[in-house]
Amino acid sequence: MNTVISISFVLSLVALVSCQHTSEHWQLMEPQKLLLDETQFPGELYPVETAEEIFRLPAANKAELTALTSARLGMTQRSTAILKYILAHTGDSLTYNHTVTRTVGETLATRQANCLSLSILTYSIAKEVGIDAVFQDVKIPEYWSSDTNQTWLNGHINLKLLQNRQLNYASGLVLLGSDIIVDFDRNTIKQRFATESIKPERVIAMFYNNKAAEHFDRYNLAQTYRYYRAAIAADPNYAVTWSNLAVLYRQQNLYPLAEQAYHHSLALDPTSTNAMANLAVLYRYSGDVSAAKRLEQQVHEKRKTNPWYYVMLGNEAVKRNEPNEAIALFKQSLALNSDTHEALFGLARSYFALNNTLKASHYLEKARRAAKSTEDKQRYQHKISVLNRIASAG
Repeated sequence: MNTVISISFVLSLVALVSCQHTSEHWQLMEPQKLLLDETQFPGELYPVETAEEIFRLPAANKAELTALTSARLGMTQRSTAILKYILAHTGDSLTYNHTVTRTVGETLATRQANCLSLSILTYSIAKEVGIDAVFQDVKIPEYWSSDTNQTWLNGHINLKLLQNRQLNYASGLVLLGSDIIVDFDRNTIKQRFATESIKPERVIAMFYNNKAAEHFDRYNLAQTYRYYRAAIAADPNYAVTWSNLAVLYRQQNLYPLAEQAYHHSLALDPTSTNAMANLAVLYRYSGDVSAAKRLEQQVHEKRKTNPWYYVMLGNEAVKRNEPNEAIALFKQSLALNSDTHEALFGLARSYFALNNTLKASHYLEKARRAAKSTEDKQRYQHKISVLNRIASAG
């Protein structure tokens, strides 16, 4: 199972228009002045999951966990039991879908979830059996995916199970223990990225942003906006929400409001390369080329050593039906990291668009070998089989 936690955020690379404003000293706005009535957006409206509903364990699962709370287990044994319980209720029967964000109850009922949902599930189970848990934002390099109608910037979180007060029942002593990190991406653990503890309110805002992304992809903009409002209510200082909201405003031609939302987002997080890149696009389309160039240079300096940056640009070139430009970009990615299987797959797609099935097959096979997860390997193998059938039919 591919268990990369995927907290997907909209990355806007489309034309933006703005009023003239060149200051790079971002200014906090009054939040209520950046918000509108949801009736201004097209689409159907549904109730938003409450925080309690997001984390709620079904009664049947609570009953099953009673044995863990009543057993005289130490923290480490109890933490191990949590992981075994999750595997028993998901395991091979779980359908991993990084575009689907579920509440705890929905994850257990449908056995379909992304890893944000799995982290929330683990947190709820830990709290139920008396273990303190802390969410952690993992500072991974920028990474994009483009397998829906939009391009998404992905983030990653994991969970720390606190073991620092473990009661040894035999001796009656309180012992110090090492905390246990639950991370559904083994590659992230191996690379030991820096982490930052985040509160449940931030995770709730992430949940709502994910749900907004699902509805944005289906063009239900009213529900998209409702989720962004919910995210702001949960954690008004989460910069990503404001940046995503700016994308929605741009899509509705609310250009001055979109710019203000971007500035508010950057005031909350001046290090956000994603928001800065989108604002540079906005300046360029508004005619303020000098301001755009300053931001673009800053963005380029931050991203030029990131292979995923060129994968993202290559995927955008593929969407524009510019395979030769895409090939050059994917090769730049591979020059930085030759094992980036998404870049190899991008080359396969680009050469196929140029009717070069021989090179397309070559790079598909290289992508299959470079892929880390079983799911990706199987996906590439299926495409190889399809390509071979097309080649033999021709």
